[in-house]
Amino acid sequence: MRGIEAALKVWQDVKAGKFASESIRSVADSLSPGDLVLASSLVYCTLRRQFLWKEIYSHFLRVSPGGISQYAGDALCLGTAGILELRTFVPKVLVNGLVQELKKRGDERGAKIVNAVLRRVAEEGWLQLKKIEESGAPKDQALAAGVPGWVVSSWRNSWGDQGKKLLKMARIRPYSSFRISPGTALGDLSSAAEKKGIRCWKSPLVPNALRLAATIYPPEFPGYAEGRATPQTESSMLVGEVMKKVYKGGSILELCAGRGIKTGHILSLFPDARVESFELSPAKSKAALREMERLGKKSNHIITTGDALSLVPAVHPALISLDAPCSGSGTWNRHPEGKWRLTPEKLDFLASLQINLLRRAVSLLAPGGIVVYSTCSLLKNENENVVAQVISENANLVEMSFPFSGARFRKGRPWGTYVWPELPWLDGFYMAVIMKKSGGKAIDG
Repeated sequence: MRGIEAALKVWQDVKAGKFASESIRSVADSLSPGDLVLASSLVYCTLRRQFLWKEIYSHFLRVSPGGISQYAGDALCLGTAGILELRTFVPKVLVNGLVQELKKRGDERGAKIVNAVLRRVAEEGWLQLKKIEESGAPKDQALAAGVPGWVVSSWRNSWGDQGKKLLKMARIRPYSSFRISPGTALGDLSSAAEKKGIRCWKSPLVPNALRLAATIYPPEFPGYAEGRATPQTESSMLVGEVMKKVYKGGSILELCAGRGIKTGHILSLFPDARVESFELSPAKSKAALREMERLGKKSNHIITTGDALSLVPAVHPALISLDAPCSGSGTWNRHPEGKWRLTPEKLDFLASLQINLLRRAVSLLAPGGIVVYSTCSLLKNENENVVAQVISENANLVEMSFPFSGARFRKGRPWGTYVWPELPWLDGFYMAVIMKKSGGKAIDG
């Protein structure tokens, strides 16, 4: 399979509801390293600002968008993004590759249209791009940033002038970070990576982490197969660092384990603690178990598949990690398909779920226990509003401060703290630490 063919396949998978990363993994073995990079780069740069590319190519399209095949529309979107953003393609090569793929599918008319439109894009598209990027109109700013217009309005209402900075950050290309397991020398893995042509260095923000100068397919990184290196954003690792600062001993409960990345981090930070995890999705539970096997961390960990709103832990936890299901708006650079699937109605549903999960978490705490609530969201509905709702209902709850400050952090209004996505290794994250005072009671089951 060639890179352009793979990009078109992945693009169709994403439109059908798959995550780009999953689809790329499914074709990775059939691609050369160069074609894998080409396909991944083309898909992600298209996804991040897909409505911008559609706006630009439509300017040169002499028929209605409904007058071309769906496959031709996909080729136009991918081609416009590749020509105007990647800059590593020779436009003629990219256009010819897309045209040939259409011809292979018998779409001769679509091939002719794609050839004509993309050649115009190569000649004049940059003028359209510049016009949109320099515009002050809200619609154009949303197109240029690759963010849904209603989210842009939300950021403006929540952050004022800082909302403009978020729009710029929305265009930062993400790079990989790896969490390095205890007992593994960072220098050894860094040297091994350099020998494979992977440039990396120690993170100045979190301990036991390496930053890369690019994104990478995780199994290609030295130590991954042996469980010594795990891909994880530094923002996510910072949540673990907050847990380490507030942990005073006792059992730990993880309410939403997901695929086990943060679970592995918790187990590495608290090797002697009893850790129990809940996860609703059977598929994610299995993935988490596989992750624990890769890390060699199964002896002191229990994962239960079921609804965290009704499951009861075996022991009252002293510390609960609630990394709540959310919009993922802080990770849209890394997982751009999520932003085009979010609606105001879905956001309301997520906020309601988050409130119920946080209520459940504080009800399970023993007196003096702590919940670390986190999301990878930059939307106030999922963060301060959730914390405010739950704290207002229970006089025995109090927010605790934690010692993070500086350019990478923003205080919530008024609850919690944001990690600002100012660097390629940082996703947008939110954290709040809530303690149940000694007068509170825990649910027995």
